[in-house]
Amino acid sequence: MPLNDRQTDFKRYLKDQLFNRVRPLTFDELETKAGGLASLLFEDLTATEIAEVLQELTQENAVEMALGGSIVDPTTFRPWIAQRREEVETLRWDAYKKLLVNRDWEANVINTLDSQTDDVVELLGDPMQVDGTWPRRGLLMGEVQSGKTATYLGVLNKALDYGYQVIVVIGGHTEDLRQQTQTRFDTDLLGIDSETWEDGISNAAIRNVGVGDIHGLRAHLMTTVRHDFSKSKRGSSITWVEGGLPTVFITKKTPSLLNNIRTYIKSQAPGGRLDIPLIVVDDESDWGSPNTRDKEDPTSVNKAIRALLDVSTRSSYLAITATPFANIFINDQAAFEFVEKPRRGEPVADGPGTVLNDLFPSDYIRTMFPPSTYRGIGTYFPEDGHPAINTEVEDCLAIIPIKHKNHHPVSALPESMETAIIEFLLGTAIRRIRDQKVRAASMLINVSRFKSVERQVADLSVLFLEATAAMILGEFARQNAARSAAAKRIQDVWDVGFANVTDVVWNDVAEKLVEIAPEFRVDLINGDTAKERAKRRKLMTVAEREIDDLVPKIVVGGDILSRGLTLDGLQVSYFVREPRTMDTLMQMGRWFGYRPHFDDLVRIWMPETTRADFTHSAQVTDELRETLLDMKARGLTPRQFGLRVLVHPDSVDIVAANKGRDTQVIEIGPTVWQNKLAESYDLTGEAEVEEANQAAVETLIARLGPATSVKTSDEFDSWQNVPLDAVQDFFRTFQGDRRSQTFGRGADGTLPITDAFKIAPGSDRWSVVLVSSGKGQPHWFGEDFKVFMSVRNKMGRSRLDGHIRLDRRRVSSAGDLIGSLLTSEREAMEAEPRFTADGRLMSSQARTLFSIDHPILMIYAVTAADPAPHKDTSDLTQVETGLTRIAVAIAFPKMTQEQIEDATRESKTYQVNQVYWRAYNGFVEDEGDDEVDEDET
Repeated sequence: MPLNDRQTDFKRYLKDQLFNRVRPLTFDELETKAGGLASLLFEDLTATEIAEVLQELTQENAVEMALGGSIVDPTTFRPWIAQRREEVETLRWDAYKKLLVNRDWEANVINTLDSQTDDVVELLGDPMQVDGTWPRRGLLMGEVQSGKTATYLGVLNKALDYGYQVIVVIGGHTEDLRQQTQTRFDTDLLGIDSETWEDGISNAAIRNVGVGDIHGLRAHLMTTVRHDFSKSKRGSSITWVEGGLPTVFITKKTPSLLNNIRTYIKSQAPGGRLDIPLIVVDDESDWGSPNTRDKEDPTSVNKAIRALLDVSTRSSYLAITATPFANIFINDQAAFEFVEKPRRGEPVADGPGTVLNDLFPSDYIRTMFPPSTYRGIGTYFPEDGHPAINTEVEDCLAIIPIKHKNHHPVSALPESMETAIIEFLLGTAIRRIRDQKVRAASMLINVSRFKSVERQVADLSVLFLEATAAMILGEFARQNAARSAAAKRIQDVWDVGFANVTDVVWNDVAEKLVEIAPEFRVDLINGDTAKERAKRRKLMTVAEREIDDLVPKIVVGGDILSRGLTLDGLQVSYFVREPRTMDTLMQMGRWFGYRPHFDDLVRIWMPETTRADFTHSAQVTDELRETLLDMKARGLTPRQFGLRVLVHPDSVDIVAANKGRDTQVIEIGPTVWQNKLAESYDLTGEAEVEEANQAAVETLIARLGPATSVKTSDEFDSWQNVPLDAVQDFFRTFQGDRRSQTFGRGADGTLPITDAFKIAPGSDRWSVVLVSSGKGQPHWFGEDFKVFMSVRNKMGRSRLDGHIRLDRRRVSSAGDLIGSLLTSEREAMEAEPRFTADGRLMSSQARTLFSIDHPILMIYAVTAADPAPHKDTSDLTQVETGLTRIAVAIAFPKMTQEQIEDATRESKTYQVNQVYWRAYNGFVEDEGDDEVDEDET
């Protein structure tokens, strides 16, 4: 049973004790002390009522939210929040936390949010850091309708506590979205009801709401629910610096408004640039923000955001989205020269402009995980289906095809849509019985992108709703009245569609329908109705708005019913659309989110093809998150580890073509290495890992047996016909640098290169060779085997993490591979010379790769006998004299076309960003430092 008002107050009081700053209670203490606290402050509660409160708190205590993780570039990041936490009084965050308690958030979720917001604020940069400039770029990746706004509101409350002064929030691409965001900021960060304000700002009457009722702190509010930052405000005398109050803008994603804010800030800042830190939050950052034109001439919105960030010497750009595909596809090396457009009558500025980098999240990517009560794409679209999904919408497609034109005639509602409306009526009645109070309830109808068609559907929905309500009042109010076909239809929908509901009986539902039927209404939400809806809201009092928000409504619309628009209490979704791109598809899933006490009432109608697209999108999203976890496990940064997104040939595109203009499409995995040499040129900088690599070689030798070794044509010690499992065991210990995309150990503990072993021809009979072609000092593997080390004087040590990189990205020298063949193999190969397409004799390496019929594992000891600077001196320093590392090179034999097709039958197509593409093609065919014979070059 739901709690009564006094129980709710007691529950809120108990939660407050969990967050008491002086002496917070643990959950166990709360259980034992609840009775005593109730006897003092809630003496009217019975023991049963107290037990019911504790039972609900216990259920909430089982709700968990994972903290999430960050992929961070340590060269641009300086930890700072720990040392300042004790000296800063977080009044705004404390008020926000109290607000979440009042909204009945679970305690565990609030605690995780506290830690998560600490992490994100730290990634934004220290607002008190005054040395140097720092344009930071980051990405916060969440789930659709999962509470991303609540998270970044917590981040911004805490950011203001720690000293940030200017916040610009790009709150959507439509005025509806911006107003929704502004309303949320009014209660959750600003504490002022801006919807009741008139046109002025400085002399407006103030009504505190939300956090404003808790802390009473102020801020310079530059926008309101009714008004964005217009051109007139841009030139106004409103100042923000007086009293040290922070300044907050909530603006729409249009270049003119962003430029208004930039112009205003420049007029307030000495010299035209702020010397105080600026945060720009880009909500739904994958829409409109990525550049879709030439990198030297970016789109207007992209250019405006980059120019706005440049107005401060310390700017932090926080991109937020649930569909980050377009963000990770941004060219990480793109920049353009920004030249200030002169005002009327002013001369054009001389000299070059300012070089502004694109919005690629180069400094960090943060993944957020929702609480366990979240219902997302993985919930509703698993491989084996979900009972909430109904794909029987052929009647709708017959009336309104997926592809139709503007002003397409709609003569009647599809029967399936009428059934969905009935489900909404029934579900709302069930909720009223369960909750014993009125809560927001809504239904979504999205069947067209054309406003003319949306209008027809809305009008027909009104007629059906009115007729149904009249029938309910006329028949269900009288117990013994004869039932019409329409009345029997409602009961049939109950019998079939709500068999899963066992806590409510039909007679109670029918009685409740009679009570609430007149309340339902249809709202048409699109650009044609925006002014009318705004005018109606403006004429309402605060109390009337609160009542209006609780009216159960059927919302009809099109594309505007996506991208951040929240429908409170969404129960039924009738979605007969087939978006062309995955990001749009996922954003249109407004039914994702939290459905407390009514997740069994959720109903989703859509075509089977759309359901399949959602199922594929769920797989893609899971894989992207796994890739980010792998990135984190390896300690990689967004600039070091490329990102890939799975493409399905029979499904939707990932993003629109112009958003993916800097991407490449490739086939990936099983990894096919054929007719190629794979080399571990990125080596560990950690002594314990190097010791393990040395031990791995010695263990392999001991397993193969010293007595079974044979000499190769260049007198290298080798073992022939080595089984695959012995090689796999070796690579379970050996590893290169963890950031290597080939020899770095991933989150699953394996090396990516090992994927290619099973499909390589002759993988059951490897050759293992200790290469001894170098001119360095002897290096021993155990007591029996000595090699002369290969000299790599220009190997470098990373300034960032200390890992070792070999010059020219090569381990082997020319002649090593042919020298690893047995004499008989070499003689047979040289008896049949091979030539390139232009008639030149193939190099020995090319000939060897062409002729071998099994893989060869070549093991090296490399050293810097006389260190010299690496050619990349910006990232790598010279190593110390005598530094030694174990490295490997693997020669994979050539495969026939049939073998390649068999091996790649299970491969997948990926769309990859520029970072991935460069790494994918980053092998350099150059020689090492050892002397090379001319006929081998």
